[in-house]
Amino acid sequence: MKTKITNPAISLLRDELAARTISQAAASVAMAIPRSRLTDIIHGRKRISVDTALRLERFLGIRAALWLGLQQDYELARARLEIIRKIEVEVTPALTP
Repeated sequence: MKTKITNPAISLLRDELAARTISQAAASVAMAIPRSRLTDIIHGRKRISVDTALRLERFLGIRAALWLGLQQDYELARARLEIIRKIEVEVTPALTP
């Protein structure tokens, strides 16, 4: 059974837009980004980049560092699920002195 991890940055973005009754189209115009970029982020096809995080900070008032931290935490959790076994086999831990 595969564990599904939800991207908390996407959840926050969806929640904020819904709470403020802002459409994706209006948000993309206000942030000066293509609507397709915002749609791809919301559907998990693209990650939140530094540029997008800064635009979200300006638009929603939520610090860019939070957007990026949530994105990074999500990516690390996914990597742990998907590739940790391979890394454990391939990488030998350093010996402590």
